[in-house]
Amino acid sequence: MTEEEMAEQASQRRYLEAEEVKALFAGLEAYQEAKRQQRRSSRAHGKAYLPDLDGVAYVDHVAPWILTMYYTGFRPGDLFGLRWDHVNLTFRTVRKVIEKTAHHREEPQTFPLSTEAVAVLKEWHRQQGEPTTGLVFPSPRNGKRMSATAMQKPWASVRKLAGLPDDLLLYSLRHNFASQLVMAGVDLLTVSKLMAHSDIQTTITFYAHLRPDHSRDAVEAFAKAVPRAPAEEGGASDKAPAIREVSTKVSTK
Repeated sequence: MTEEEMAEQASQRRYLEAEEVKALFAGLEAYQEAKRQQRRSSRAHGKAYLPDLDGVAYVDHVAPWILTMYYTGFRPGDLFGLRWDHVNLTFRTVRKVIEKTAHHREEPQTFPLSTEAVAVLKEWHRQQGEPTTGLVFPSPRNGKRMSATAMQKPWASVRKLAGLPDDLLLYSLRHNFASQLVMAGVDLLTVSKLMAHSDIQTTITFYAHLRPDHSRDAVEAFAKAVPRAPAEEGGASDKAPAIREVSTKVSTK
């Protein structure tokens, strides 16, 4: 990959501003309310056999799917292939083989889940009848794995309801996850592992610029961790610390 190509990819890897995060959650609520209203109308006009959506947290897979991606940074493919036997809600982890074409590794990797991610998955798990296996987000049409483009239309609906710009792609949720971690001070190696990057250089290339003072913080941390020599009496606070002269003369006695 050339420097120009990397620069172009980096420019597309944007994170969400605080107001956009608020808008996203408002858009998800608006999406769910629109679905509930549609269901109320259907039940009131001869389709009372349809399930009532007013008593459930999630009207369909869309909100929990998007929220899980937001809180984990998983690739869409890994969410489409996520199974309940990969998820341990008690120990708050996901253990699965990461799905991607480049540098594919066969051994499963373990990822911690945040409190928010666990809450979303627990509620969705309960709504699905608490299965022990099977897809976490099966296709609502046939129960099988959803297609790679299955979430594009729902995402466009949520984005429109939220008033978010068209350049905010679904994949932006993954980039936001990594970006927010880096800006919060999480070290790049940890971010690389959470993102399941094939090597840390990928993380450095696309996210290190978000924490330009990281190296300075590192050397300052060292300076604070080691004992300092006492400053000369009456000296200015920003002067170099005094260094006691150590005699190198060898006694002849």
